[in-house]
Amino acid sequence: MTGNPAVEAYLHAAADSMPGPRRERSDILAELRSGLLDAIDAHRATGLQGHAATEAAITEFGNPRQVASAFRPHLAMIQARHTAVALTATGPLVGLLWAAAAVASHITLRHAPPWQWPGAPPLSAAAFPAIAAALLILITSTVITIAATGKLSRWLPASPRIAAAAAATAGFTAVAADLAILALLASQLASAPGTLDPIPVAAATTASLTRLTLARRAARSCLAVRATLT
Repeated sequence: MTGNPAVEAYLHAAADSMPGPRRERSDILAELRSGLLDAIDAHRATGLQGHAATEAAITEFGNPRQVASAFRPHLAMIQARHTAVALTATGPLVGLLWAAAAVASHITLRHAPPWQWPGAPPLSAAAFPAIAAALLILITSTVITIAATGKLSRWLPASPRIAAAAAATAGFTAVAADLAILALLASQLASAPGTLDPIPVAAATTASLTRLTLARRAARSCLAVRATLT
């Protein structure tokens, strides 16, 4: 019964209309498969056989795209929360790696605007305000997403569309922050490459490039899920 072509076709049609995190989608599809097989068994117990029992169960469940639409808000909330939690977890790590790279490269951190730090890259005056603005938007969007998808959603208006949009905003601003940091690195490499300590700089660059790629992918997934909501 688990290889019933009609059941698999139904589940495939539902999956095509159900974007979201892979693990949660797989769990939902497994529940749908189990429910369909149970319904087929129930119809067989009434005397229907083979294809007739399968068709009766599928008709009872309804259009697979309509069934999938019932799960989209839940999947949108999960996708948004996963994105926000991942950004919260990786943000401090990336920041610490870049701070360590700056210290190792003798860029002195002082109580002054970053572009006035001794050894700061030439583009600092433009890049640091952009990074600060991106971080402010990132933190705000992340907090909104976590609040709207966690326990506080009991008291807050938990809109899947708002949560997905906030998570996407957080993801794209993380990308912007990493691009600004990498622009600073390129500026320093062009002006004074010998001042940089290669190992911590390479570690920080790898972390930023990895987060940039994953954050962009997660933000696009949030937008894709949001686009399916009505």
